[in-house]
Amino acid sequence: MPPGTAANVIFNSVDTMNLRVLICIFSFFMTGDMLIAQCPPLGSIVGATQLCTNEVPFIYSVPNSTDAGLVWTVSVVPPAGNFQVTFIGPPTGQSVNLSLGGNPVSGSVIHLCATPTNPCYDPTPICFDIIPPPHLDVIPQGSYTVCEGDEVVFEWQGPQGQTYTWTSLANGMAIGAPQQGSGDLIFTAQNPTDMPLFGGGQVTSWLGNCRGVTNNWSGFVLPKPTMLPPPDLTVCGGAPVSVTFSGTPFATFTWTNDNPAIGLPASGTGNINYTSPKVPAPQTATITVTPQYTNQGVTCPGDPVTFQITLNGSVVDAPPNITVCPGEPVSIAFSGTGNSYTWTNSNTSIGLPASGSGDLSFAANGSPLQQTATITVTPQPCPFASQTFSVTVLPEARVNQPDNVTVCGGQPVAVFLSGSLATTFNWTNSNPAIGLPASGSGSLIAFAAPNLPATQTATVTVTPTRGACTGEPVTFQITVQKCCATDAGTLDTAAIAVCGPKMVALALPGNHHLEPNDTIRFILYSNPANPLGSIVQYSDTLFFPFLPGIMHLDSTYYAAAIAGNQLANDSIDTADPCLSLAKGPKIRWLKKPTIAVGSPPDAVCSAGCVDVQFDFTGTPPFEFAWLVVQNGQILLARNETSAAHQLVVTLCPADFAVPPALNEYVNFRVNFFQDKWCGCGD
Repeated sequence: MPPGTAANVIFNSVDTMNLRVLICIFSFFMTGDMLIAQCPPLGSIVGATQLCTNEVPFIYSVPNSTDAGLVWTVSVVPPAGNFQVTFIGPPTGQSVNLSLGGNPVSGSVIHLCATPTNPCYDPTPICFDIIPPPHLDVIPQGSYTVCEGDEVVFEWQGPQGQTYTWTSLANGMAIGAPQQGSGDLIFTAQNPTDMPLFGGGQVTSWLGNCRGVTNNWSGFVLPKPTMLPPPDLTVCGGAPVSVTFSGTPFATFTWTNDNPAIGLPASGTGNINYTSPKVPAPQTATITVTPQYTNQGVTCPGDPVTFQITLNGSVVDAPPNITVCPGEPVSIAFSGTGNSYTWTNSNTSIGLPASGSGDLSFAANGSPLQQTATITVTPQPCPFASQTFSVTVLPEARVNQPDNVTVCGGQPVAVFLSGSLATTFNWTNSNPAIGLPASGSGSLIAFAAPNLPATQTATVTVTPTRGACTGEPVTFQITVQKCCATDAGTLDTAAIAVCGPKMVALALPGNHHLEPNDTIRFILYSNPANPLGSIVQYSDTLFFPFLPGIMHLDSTYYAAAIAGNQLANDSIDTADPCLSLAKGPKIRWLKKPTIAVGSPPDAVCSAGCVDVQFDFTGTPPFEFAWLVVQNGQILLARNETSAAHQLVVTLCPADFAVPPALNEYVNFRVNFFQDKWCGCGD
């Protein structure tokens, strides 16, 4: 080059990886024979091939620029969000230190220029573009919340060609992440506690060997909630049901019900509290409960648990209402699905207690007014399905007890019947001979009693009827007497024993009364049940001969007085309705007893005793008195008794009160003798 000429030479123009570097070469100006040197040319910026984050600090230098007075400028083209490049220290001098902040956007470049301010240097800036360090375009922002057991995927995104490495902190490994790795971060979240666990680490982008910006990753792993399985529950239909769930703190519970017939909806949340319905038959539902844990808008379900709710159903078939009459038996057998039945009664006046158990069996009580009771029967063991029915007892039909009536033949009879209101009276008569028909009805029994040959008594039974009910019958008697003035009077009725043939005289009757055309006669008869049909003797006096051929010894007879109308033959009309008969004594006709010496002694020695045997006829016991007499002189007197028909008496000379004359006869003499009924003197 000719001296004195200025030459601007541009060389080493490099276009590599979008890096453009302008390098100025020194120019020499020659004047005459003198060589004038300009400032040395500027060299390339050191490190201007590619920016890597592992090149720390980020220092860029221009060689041979000590006196150039370089002023540096930097910009991001185009502007890239929050990505910023700033100078560390003053932006002047041979070198500059850059600081990067934020995340660059794909396609952006860093434009760095160094401008000489020394006039001896070419003022043209030395500029070049720098590719930003590798970076992530997308990373999870904030807390990544998952459930225990979920798959966690951190999928890194950035410019094409980048790779990624990551590490986990201790808390990151605690939630299930590996300690380190490359590529996307995928792991199964774990949380063995019952509280949320926080964990995380870092991720770094790489482009080749250039390390990019490091970012943090983090996540919350919520616990998998658990719960205590509720026990199966059995209640009676109609009873309250209460189930409280418990488990992981702060957990909530959702549930489903496979049988809404138990009164619980098909699904719900929280504890179960409701009143079950009354069911006719047992109902069983399976309740599936799922615990849930919610935090930061994420809900984690636990393993479901199941339990059963069983409603026992006890029902009783509705008994029909019944209406009965007083005194009528009431029997009601309950049926249904209950194991047993209890009942209450609103009105004990019907004859049923206020409460009880089992079937009903009682006799209905009567009262003047109709009585209705409400019976409530309840099945057991589940007393929620009661049934009610009524028992109505109609008003009682009652007749007041009439008094017995006694009238004389020919008199009127009137019996008024009374009792409960609106009651009719039906009656029957056991003996129409009194003049009353065998049956009838009405509140008045009236008739004229006939004259009867003998007293007649009838039993009248009155049955009250009120509506459909028949009451308790009552009975009374009506007696129609033969009320005549004829009266045979009274006789002494003391029993008499007659010994042997004799005439018996009885005392005349007292208080007798005879009407005109009446007479009185006396009879001796043999049958006390039929005096007039067994007459043995008939007399107008009370003298009766007891003679063989007419009477029979060892027989019993009876005496009586009869009074009535006198017939033409001077006898009494025994068919007279006013015939009067007065019974007298019972008379027993007996043989006279006898006594005999069975073995009289031939001699009585002065020094010896002899036995004397007495024989008796009659009825024991026997009593007698005997004497031993000699020449009119009583030698011995003695009284004896015997319960048998023979008695042996020992006779000794020493017994004589007076010494007997020797060789002279003595006589035995009985001067008193009687048996149980008769004596010798009868």
